[in-house]
Amino acid sequence: MIRKYGWLIVFAVTVFIFDALLIQWIELLSTETDKCRNMNSVNPLKLVNCSDLD
Repeated sequence: MIRKYGWLIVFAVTVFIFDALLIQWIELLSTETDKCRNMNSVNPLKLVNCSDLD
């Protein structure tokens, strides 16, 4: 069974990795300043400028 659906697993993993890399690349292009996570904030997932945290 693994031999029969192995190509599907490899394809899914490849698409997942490609999607993650694409999103990281788009985030890198869209952020012109260094962004940091403010872990003291209510929403730590929101990225803020690193200079604001100093």
